[in-house]
Amino acid sequence: MQTKKIDFSKLNALIAMSNDQLGRSVWHFLRDQGIGSCMMVTSAKDAVARMQANRFNLYFVDYDLPEFGGVDFIKFLRLCDGDIAQAFAVMVIPSPDKEKVMAARDGGCHEILGLPLTAKLLMTRMTHMIGNPKPFIRAATYIGPCRRREVVRIYHGTDRRNRSRLVNA
Repeated sequence: MQTKKIDFSKLNALIAMSNDQLGRSVWHFLRDQGIGSCMMVTSAKDAVARMQANRFNLYFVDYDLPEFGGVDFIKFLRLCDGDIAQAFAVMVIPSPDKEKVMAARDGGCHEILGLPLTAKLLMTRMTHMIGNPKPFIRAATYIGPCRRREVVRIYHGTDRRNRSRLVNA
């Protein structure tokens, strides 16, 4: 499978990680990929302050972000006005389980990554996320990228099921 080359130079990233070493690893990876600009913070309070002073279009957020958590930070991001609400958001979960993944998905994340992170994993997910952006949804109970993982194909052939057998069963 051949992947198209993505130009990361137009991206401005904010890395909000409580784990400084993990944040630096992601920062170095993004810099090596030629990202436009990249800033790192270790708390949600610092992240909000940086958001007010800069325009970011890519966020890496720790699930366990101090103050009010990574999921609530992403929800806050989705409620902002303008293009910032549609920025790419990647949630990093140290020990993923079903509840955390569902909370991150319902919070409006584009991608959810579990630890350990590898350069191949980061590159694959970023290339897919940026190269194939999902439609953005604004509904009463959800704001974020479309949560569907695969394209539903409509069947155009003849229906060979016996409807009378299904009704009487």
